[in-house]
Amino acid sequence: MTDTRTNPGVWARSVNPDAGELGRLAERFGLHPLIVDDLAEGRQEPKLERLAEHLHLTLWDVNWNGTDPATHSDIVVIFNERDCLVVQQGPADELRDIDELLRSDGLVPVTSPISAVYRILDAVVRDFVELGAGVERELEKVEEEVFDSRVHEDYRRIYRLRQRIGRIDRAVTGLSEAIRSSRGEIEDLMGPELGEYFTHLEHDIEGVAKLAGAEHAALDAAVTSHESNVSTRQNQDMRTISAFAALLAIPTVIGGIYGMNFKNLPLVQWEFGWLAVGAAMIVLDLIAYAMFRRRGWLGGRRGGRPSGNRT
Repeated sequence: MTDTRTNPGVWARSVNPDAGELGRLAERFGLHPLIVDDLAEGRQEPKLERLAEHLHLTLWDVNWNGTDPATHSDIVVIFNERDCLVVQQGPADELRDIDELLRSDGLVPVTSPISAVYRILDAVVRDFVELGAGVERELEKVEEEVFDSRVHEDYRRIYRLRQRIGRIDRAVTGLSEAIRSSRGEIEDLMGPELGEYFTHLEHDIEGVAKLAGAEHAALDAAVTSHESNVSTRQNQDMRTISAFAALLAIPTVIGGIYGMNFKNLPLVQWEFGWLAVGAAMIVLDLIAYAMFRRRGWLGGRRGGRPSGNRT
């Protein structure tokens, strides 16, 4: 699908351009061949670079319409002091309405290409800030589950969260580095009134990048604890199985010995010998049961409550 809408002198937008559309855009805006090649290939890492007379900004956008908000489409902004071309790539139902964003009211009115770039960056970064805060709340719940011995944590939830944090980390870390390394290029285009806004935006990006890094480290600790919990539960299961096997082995061994039909076995000639042997089996099993129970081998946990299950 190709959709090109223009607002002369401020911005132009193209959605999922094909080869023919890319050729027309390259001719109209005088795009560097490397920019056209990146657009033709699709997914690129977040970056900001100067190619000929244009600055070429690539960022990953948040998709709030999908099942996972960290799923992203691509926004490519190609701009200079005269033009601003916005190219969006991804499923149509996941794309941000750039036209509505740039036409709406805001702290910075869209009167120039660099102001349009700021509005796009600000909207994307705000969404990443909100997404990072949501991940932080979910991470706190995961940590509560993982470090609570009474709860069996949902491993699928943990790994989905890990995937989401990884996407946020890659998106904002790359964008933060790109903005920081090319700040001088951007300052050449902006007036003094936009300087403070871009500085504030840069701090927001750096803050989300640091938060994502901290969340990554915290979740790694939670994953390590989860794996330790799984190993502990498996060991507990093996001890429980071994304990019940031992309880069954006691009467099995005694029954096997008396089933050999040897002469002169103890109590064989006594009228009540079978009662004595049966009582001995029960006593030995009760002693073994009490010992295993005290050590927590039968499913209980010494000094704790019975395990629950929460998903």
